[in-house]
Amino acid sequence: MGNVTLVRMAVSQDGTPSGRSTDDYLAVLGDPNRRVVVGVLAETDRPISISSLAREVAAETQNASPDAKIAQTKLSLHHNHLPKLDAAGVVTYDSEERLVAPADGFETALSAVELAN
Repeated sequence: MGNVTLVRMAVSQDGTPSGRSTDDYLAVLGDPNRRVVVGVLAETDRPISISSLAREVAAETQNASPDAKIAQTKLSLHHNHLPKLDAAGVVTYDSEERLVAPADGFETALSAVELAN
């Protein structure tokens, strides 16, 4: 008998399969900054600016609020974390408008974050 691989598929907010495995979400959520992004978005009901998001992430992950830490976090979010979360279908990131909002895979990602905590 050959090897059998079990892949659980994540579902979109509307209940349809997202085409991504749960492992894909877990991989992108391996970074604490990305988990904080998901947590912050879960607490708001509208898109959030990258500046507001950077303040929240810096306060949560670096236990600091100096402007330099916020600016560094904002750059890291813009160039690293938000593009990865966007590519994974967790958030939508409009880099021109500098706004972040939940995407179809957000609920699955939020469930994974809640389980990890």
